[in-house]
Amino acid sequence: MNDNPSPRDEDEPAGAGVPAAVERDLPPGRHRVLREQLMREIENGDETPVVRPRTALWRRPAFVGPAVAAALTVAVVMGAAVTQQAAGPLTTHADSSDGRRRGEATRSDESAADLLAQVAKAAAKRSLPEVRDDQFVYTERDDYHWKMDSEKNDMPCPMTLEAYPYGVREFWSSVDGQHTGRYRGRGPDGEVEEWSVPKQPAENGVNFFREVEDGLPTDVDEMYRYLYGLKGDERASGAKSADRKAFDKASTLLAEQLLPPKVEVALYRAVARIPGLTVYEGSVDAAGRTGISVGLEGNWPEDRGHGPTRHELLFHTRTLAFLAADTVKLDPPADSCDTLEAGDLVSSVAVLERTVVDRVSERP
Repeated sequence: MNDNPSPRDEDEPAGAGVPAAVERDLPPGRHRVLREQLMREIENGDETPVVRPRTALWRRPAFVGPAVAAALTVAVVMGAAVTQQAAGPLTTHADSSDGRRRGEATRSDESAADLLAQVAKAAAKRSLPEVRDDQFVYTERDDYHWKMDSEKNDMPCPMTLEAYPYGVREFWSSVDGQHTGRYRGRGPDGEVEEWSVPKQPAENGVNFFREVEDGLPTDVDEMYRYLYGLKGDERASGAKSADRKAFDKASTLLAEQLLPPKVEVALYRAVARIPGLTVYEGSVDAAGRTGISVGLEGNWPEDRGHGPTRHELLFHTRTLAFLAADTVKLDPPADSCDTLEAGDLVSSVAVLERTVVDRVSERP
């Protein structure tokens, strides 16, 4: 538990692996469909979809960074997509259909500050080999979102029209951003898709390893200011919305980027300063892995329709390595079309593998 509660009340209203693919041109009309779908996700942001359920039960997948989404859109427009019908199940998710007991995670008496201090200490002992500019950061992730789970969506209930790719995804990201990368995953129609991600200049945030290495602070105070977006002599407002944004900014970095150990250590120590954190044991990610988590509860605008949720950073119980960024529903169903129970995953980004490789399509 965090012994330093936020000084202000709410300041806003509540509101296994991928099969092989063969590269070829897209069929007629496919460019337009993919382009429109991806542009909706990028441009609409938090706008409500045109077709609304009785309770707004949808949310964009977590941690799809703007630069990654934009790069994927560019790749689709360029026609560098690959499709093939996938055989067999894509992945196993940590929902009630594969035996997860709802409410399995239990609150711990351990303080978040103590746990994150241990996590930081473990991260400090890890090291990275020398990383060359011409190499690629390989990431394998299991991305889960309740909306793509057939057992969580009863077709007679109103549903939005957007499609969300999910499941096991692979990314080859250029270390220096100056080499063409690759993305591989399942598309909205269930096909495996693969396309090149062209090199491009960074516009916002950190998108490549060199930017992380050169641009993110290793000092805890500076990292805290970075997470809260503080400039000059500006001080943290104490608003809970600012705490949530800082926590999600840290979650995004951990889910999307390979962090040098000194940056990762500073990140954990800065997160420990966020008020209102709690520790949970027995938390589960999209890949079904169980660990210990640090979470922040509240009404998150992007989780509209779910009531209060808890955003979590999940760590391996023994090694304390980062496993996943999860969102957990806290309230029971609001009506018959709300299929999520308290304790169910709303979304999860589980990092299965992250390392540096010499070329695109190479796996560790």
